[in-house]
Amino acid sequence: MEDVTPEITHDLGFGVVPNVFAYAKSTDTQIALWKAFRHVVLRGVLPRTVKEMMGVVISQARGSRYAAEIHLHALMVQGLEAEILDALRRGVIIPTLSGRVQALLQFAQAAAVSPHPQLLAGLQAVGLSEVEIQEAVAVVGVFALINNWTDMLEIPVDPL
Repeated sequence: MEDVTPEITHDLGFGVVPNVFAYAKSTDTQIALWKAFRHVVLRGVLPRTVKEMMGVVISQARGSRYAAEIHLHALMVQGLEAEILDALRRGVIIPTLSGRVQALLQFAQAAAVSPHPQLLAGLQAVGLSEVEIQEAVAVVGVFALINNWTDMLEIPVDPL
């Protein structure tokens, strides 16, 4: 069976395997969770920081503490400005962000609680490509999965 823990540690850049992956009792489940996260959040055309910002607003909209806290920390480690981190922590999308990022965060916030094809119009209006739009939809799906996983299994937030 494949061991993905070295890959998780390396690719995330934090030197540890976060609880979201470490709590999986089945190697198959851990691999599935990791590969979904890695392929959607760490790869693709949208910047990782934007996808992690989306993860924060998705998790807050769904009332899921784990991903909101972990991704705020990850964004801080990646050097995101304190003003943006504070706004995300409060669930606010600040107007100093680019129009594209604002649209992605607004989409994520809305789609987290009520996914509907009409929400895509806001992404199209700011000129996102079909690839970027599909990636944004995948981000919402992966964070919904992570939120369900961590909330239902009461996985504790990693020591930050």
